[in-house]
Amino acid sequence: MKKAPHLEMTPRPVHQVPMLLLRILSVLLVCVTVAGCGASMFGGKKAPATVPNVARERTVDPAQALAMINRHRAANGLSPLVNDPPLSAIAAETARELARRNTLRTKMHTPQGIKRRLDDGNYGAVRAAENLGAGYPTLALAVDGWKTSKGHNKNLLNGELTHAGIGLALTDEGPYQSFWVLLLARPDGAS
Repeated sequence: MKKAPHLEMTPRPVHQVPMLLLRILSVLLVCVTVAGCGASMFGGKKAPATVPNVARERTVDPAQALAMINRHRAANGLSPLVNDPPLSAIAAETARELARRNTLRTKMHTPQGIKRRLDDGNYGAVRAAENLGAGYPTLALAVDGWKTSKGHNKNLLNGELTHAGIGLALTDEGPYQSFWVLLLARPDGAS
């Protein structure tokens, strides 16, 4: 009768166990980090942040949007933004294009892209900024998202910007379904 092979475990010195554990944790950390960067590193679609399961708003009221944003600006010692219908028209067109493409990744959101869209809309501005949002079912959630995002909030609280317009577009395709665009500007000749 053949004897079963004997496996012997060689104990590791105590100082090697923490190093092995550190290596395993490092590999896991890298895997988690890469998984979190899925959309940007690998061109895939990243699911939007978890938002409450509430009915999507079908339209956006620029006056209501500006009231929310202006309360935030007032709390930070800034003057209110002026509702600007031509900016809202440009923002709405941009939102429709984002919904058609079903992505926020676009060259339209670069300084050159913003300038081109303002020029195409015959809107002269000495300064402009833009906040995009996707996946937020309501205006309140979109504005809250912008307020809690460092870069977006910087635009909301830019004291050099005096006018704003907002647009919303919906789609039934893809993970986002709601696309929000807020354009902020200081028009030519504004004081």
